[in-house]
Amino acid sequence: MKKEPTPYSFDPVAENFLQLALNFEGSLTFLGAVELDIFTAIGDDFKTADEVAEKIGASKRGVQRLLNSLVAMGLLQKFGQKYGNTSDVKEYLVRGAPNYIGDFRALRFLLKTWQNFKDCIINGKPTPSVKLSDLTPEDIEGLLFLMNWRANRQAPELVRFLDLSKVMKALDFGCGSGSFGLELLKQNINIELVLFDFPEIVPFTEKFVERKGFTGFPKIISGNLLTADIGKDYDLVIVSNVLRYFSFKNCLKILNKIFDALKRKGKIVVQETLIDNERTSPSFATFESLRLLLLTEEGDLLTETEMLLLLKEAWFSDIKIHKTSYGSIVFIGEK
Repeated sequence: MKKEPTPYSFDPVAENFLQLALNFEGSLTFLGAVELDIFTAIGDDFKTADEVAEKIGASKRGVQRLLNSLVAMGLLQKFGQKYGNTSDVKEYLVRGAPNYIGDFRALRFLLKTWQNFKDCIINGKPTPSVKLSDLTPEDIEGLLFLMNWRANRQAPELVRFLDLSKVMKALDFGCGSGSFGLELLKQNINIELVLFDFPEIVPFTEKFVERKGFTGFPKIISGNLLTADIGKDYDLVIVSNVLRYFSFKNCLKILNKIFDALKRKGKIVVQETLIDNERTSPSFATFESLRLLLLTEEGDLLTETEMLLLLKEAWFSDIKIHKTSYGSIVFIGEK
């Protein structure tokens, strides 16, 4: 498709820099449309701007401009004076669709933290500091929605790397919505499963467990990930996307705690997004590293070398590494 000229096409280098500077306009237009439920309001039909405006309780003047921008972005189709969703939008951004991913409530909180970006870079830490207790229940539920959406699609692949034939008792450490632990129950309902996370998280874990039809099967416990008692005699412990929030020293503390909680020959399964040794790729990982700077006092993505060093220092052996189709790396170690 031929590139459309812009007011800065006479200088392609400047045009590129200006586009980078203005990318937030497209992001905020999209997020605003989702928050206003534009795509759900249109649904499977074609509607005029008047009809959409009436349905969401907004002005025609504002809605019409938004709809036209969404057409330009390739999210809507326009025929005459009517607008319709594309097939991808119907599948992912209309409430009730099987792959619905349009709950971006957590991104409001992220947007606030990015507004402090310059101060954070200068100070080398969140400015002001960000604590889990600062998040509203709506922030937490929105964040867990996105994590759950992703984990539901990743969990079957992760579990394929595991031999569950001798697993009687398992722990999902820092479980979030509990998707990875619950995937174990889908394979063997007789596994004694424990889900563990911070006290602010587990009320929402309970909701996700109930929605998935597993109420009463897993034991759900809460506490500080660094200091709380997590039980013992586990055959398997899953730690998915948890270590990134802690310093190397505290990561080692967590792994030592898990080592002590495992039976002899028990397995630890660590899943993380890694960054390369130069810390410059993959690009999505560099942005994740920045987000961790904005949100945590000590967190960062680990390299493969760092991850292996942590596991070995925590006395895990026979470490196996598996690459996933979704960009994460899975490490399996034995006590």
